[in-house]
Amino acid sequence: MTNANAPDLGPLTWVKGEIDAALARADEGLQDAGSGTSALQFAQTHLHQVRGALSIVGLDGLTQFADTLEQLLGDMIRGEQPADPAHRALARRALAVIGNYLEEIAHGAPDQALRLAPHYLALGAARGLSDAGPVDLFHPDLSRRPSLRTPARTPTEDLATSLRAARSRFERGLLEWLDRKSVV
Repeated sequence: MTNANAPDLGPLTWVKGEIDAALARADEGLQDAGSGTSALQFAQTHLHQVRGALSIVGLDGLTQFADTLEQLLGDMIRGEQPADPAHRALARRALAVIGNYLEEIAHGAPDQALRLAPHYLALGAARGLSDAGPVDLFHPDLSRRPSLRTPARTPTEDLATSLRAARSRFERGLLEWLDRKSVV
């Protein structure tokens, strides 16, 4: 495949089972509301493992999404954000989004992390970030260079003729511009 958005599925298939297991353990930690911060720390630890695996696989947009979720859990642990049922439900939905997105990619869908934008914006709003935007998820492959265009070849006489015509148009335009400037 030469599509720039098609990730190499080899590394993803090798670690997908571990990522799914870590997502499930993180979800278990978020379901256990009675344990306080220890359950949140458990969830954050497993989400950190997921984030690391996503980074290694090269899913940069999804890594950014997971990082924001991990930061939200950290805010909840430190008491900067409430660890109420609404925040826990948001975190659980975000975990499900990560799992679903990985499943889609594993089945051949292109890596278009901008599809995660609504959920990412919800995470940013829960953290109180006003500068979170969809552009945070956009990570184009800058290692690919565009091919060099070969200029159209014109015979030497045609080139000389076109250069004379271009110079003539330039000089006429310059004279008109100078005439208008001298009137003002």
